[in-house]
Amino acid sequence: KTELLDGHLTLVVCALGPRRAAMAEEGAFCLKFLHLTDPETWSKATLLVQAVAKDCESGACSRAKELIPRVQEARRNSNTLRGLTWAIEKVKAAGICEEQELCGKVFGFLAKLATDLPELFPDGIPMLVQHKSDQVTLTRRQCAALHAASVFNLLPSTRHQCQRASRQIDLPSFDLGHVMDKEPHKMLCLVAYFVQVANAGEAFLDERVSFQRRCQNASFDWAQLDEPLCAASVREGCIEDSEGNLQADFANEYLGGGALQGGNVQEEIRFAVCPECYVGMLFCECMLENEAIFIVGTQQYSRYFGYGGKFRFAKPRMVERERPGQLDRHGHWGPTITAFDALQYPGTGQFSASLINRELLKAYVACLGDFEDNSKGMGFATGNWGCGVFGGDPQLKSLIQWIAASAAKRSEMLYFPFGDARVDQLEEVIEALKGKTCAQVYELLMGRTPGAAFKEILAKSKI
Repeated sequence: KTELLDGHLTLVVCALGPRRAAMAEEGAFCLKFLHLTDPETWSKATLLVQAVAKDCESGACSRAKELIPRVQEARRNSNTLRGLTWAIEKVKAAGICEEQELCGKVFGFLAKLATDLPELFPDGIPMLVQHKSDQVTLTRRQCAALHAASVFNLLPSTRHQCQRASRQIDLPSFDLGHVMDKEPHKMLCLVAYFVQVANAGEAFLDERVSFQRRCQNASFDWAQLDEPLCAASVREGCIEDSEGNLQADFANEYLGGGALQGGNVQEEIRFAVCPECYVGMLFCECMLENEAIFIVGTQQYSRYFGYGGKFRFAKPRMVERERPGQLDRHGHWGPTITAFDALQYPGTGQFSASLINRELLKAYVACLGDFEDNSKGMGFATGNWGCGVFGGDPQLKSLIQWIAASAAKRSEMLYFPFGDARVDQLEEVIEALKGKTCAQVYELLMGRTPGAAFKEILAKSKI
């Protein structure tokens, strides 16, 4: 159905179907599932999944050695599922649950949920495409069903979805197969999520998770913007622990980046511990320069440590125990995450006016927040955006984000340096620039030397 929220049309995907026949008549871009595009294949595949559900319920699948062959058969491909096998064998030691519970109750729940796609998504899901601000809202149950469908290989390929559209759609790839094969610690994160949703109450499963694409241009000249800088501070810890603030996701232009293909940096780790984020990869097209994607209401189901190749699952985070007594007015409980992509490998060109303007616009849209104003009045929790493998200069990027947050009227920029010594002087720079306007700091960015922006700005501020 379509709801009017704060003057914006929001597509709420429900059992009645999103916009039903109107979507087909208008040629809207829509994610279609096998029960719609290939009923014969759907019928054959679901018989195999229903057999898994029956075996799980009867106790015939109570160990990894019994469950894995049945899942492989249901998936109808040659994946080894080594990551899943390892995760099942470690599930008790990881503090998640007993192996018998996972193989029986939990996988039985997933198998049933996977075959419920026709009831949960009778008409598919609208896509969030380029050049258009729009939103899709799902329940936690629907998010879990999409994961379950991927576990049993019941989702059409991304390539198939793109080819079916009236124009070429540029989507990320959503497929849990690689994680189930080769990423045991991400698989443990998924298992921790599966166990919690399988044991969750109806009220929790009915809560909403929203995905919003915001497409917007700045209506001002950065060099003339007299908006004063907002408050700024340097913080310890992680962005995801900054409760009550708009939380940055240092995204790839394709939402999720390498989250399901071996990546283990900021965005990929956030998605691993908050798996409801993954489902946006099904229907969010590649972002343009003036676009950001907001995810509202997802929960973190795992704790972790490490980064990159050292990423490890630590323990489950028991989400429902922390559930508040009241949701927001749109049915959400959880943070507002803003996904925005930085320039990739910009080199020294990132200090040019054109590329600074590109990054300012991108960060500005990200700081505007979602249409429902879930982040209204919040600070902006961020850090070294695009400064790892993408090659950004963190001194430049920290100040670009401060200008953008100020232009978007954020109450504060909370900067998490994550131990990066390149921004050790940021607190000193913040103090030196207090009382400046966006235009004044923008001017200070011009002509800076890579790796020496803070030193040069501090020198200028003392003149």
